[in-house]
Amino acid sequence: MDATHTVSPPFISAEPGLANLRDIGGYPVCDLDGEVTAKVRQGLVYRGPDPAPITSSGLRKFYALNIKTVFDLRSQQQIDRAGGHRELEGTERRWIPVFGPSEYTPEKAALRYAQYSAPGTKEIVDAFTDILTNGTDTFRQIMLHIADLPVSSKDSVPACLLHCTTGNNRTGVFVGVLLALLGVPPSYIAAEYALSEVGLAPSRPAAVARLMKSPVFAGPGGQERCERMVGARGESMLAMLEMVQRKWGSAESYARHCCNISDQVIEAVKNVLIVGIKT
Repeated sequence: MDATHTVSPPFISAEPGLANLRDIGGYPVCDLDGEVTAKVRQGLVYRGPDPAPITSSGLRKFYALNIKTVFDLRSQQQIDRAGGHRELEGTERRWIPVFGPSEYTPEKAALRYAQYSAPGTKEIVDAFTDILTNGTDTFRQIMLHIADLPVSSKDSVPACLLHCTTGNNRTGVFVGVLLALLGVPPSYIAAEYALSEVGLAPSRPAAVARLMKSPVFAGPGGQERCERMVGARGESMLAMLEMVQRKWGSAESYARHCCNISDQVIEAVKNVLIVGIKT
């Protein structure tokens, strides 16, 4: 298994009100021989948490990123529990839930909590597999949008934001598959995922306090399991990428055969998101 790289946190300082917001660009893209030939374009795809809590000060920084499309991956039950969604002026919200109502029952949500918070990687990879299995249309909509971005235009290219509740697991799974499809090495993808460990630090105490009210975390070790759930371990992403390779052959094969994404769209996404390295 590849070791994870250490990468500099590319967080966007849109605080107060929005932790864990970051650009997924800048990572190396390698050819089949493992040679770095390009990098992921920066300033086009961002990942983060639900933007609803952002303050007016943070909002000015958010608008400066030229984000015009916001993809919301949350289930309706989560949106209702959060008090609804927030419309951000000048952006289009696209609701593409990973889990529909039948897949986000209290029983199934409790199971995912247990999987996210378990030690090791088996249970969390099971949860990630569930995300990819249920979220084929989610990934398809993201890919179709990126494929249509006008990077050849002289005008500034509109960026997009992918978010769930904290911007950690559902968002992280699809970002991981997208980066793998582009040819980013697993070690860098794992390091990118693990950045949420840092990004969520300011909001972690409140998240743990909220989760501790769930019966899933009752009993000895509940605090420790809560902290694992709101963390991001690089080894979890490495294990997920290995699962994708075993189950579907590659990230590209997952996109093609599970999400019904054409070769033309896949190539268009690569043309949008991969840029050569200047020598």
